[in-house]
Amino acid sequence: MNTSAEALRLLNQALADTRKAGAVVDDLFAPHDYQDVASVVARASAALLESAIRLLESNPDAALEALEAADDLLDAVYDIIDAETDED
Repeated sequence: MNTSAEALRLLNQALADTRKAGAVVDDLFAPHDYQDVASVVARASAALLESAIRLLESNPDAALEALEAADDLLDAVYDIIDAETDED
């Protein structure tokens, strides 16, 4: 049987792993063409996970704040992609 405590444990684990992955992306030994976009997507993913955590903790205000941060980050992803495709 699944519980909210188990869901929170897994979401917190996913959040920690996502933050670690983002740090690795930011510090690649050899730069990657899409490193900047991958970094922002990782940060948006972390914000979405944070939102889910806050919802399960019955904290809708913090959940909405994290969701808005994710939305802003995803807007930045599209801006980067649009700028790179406009250059081509």
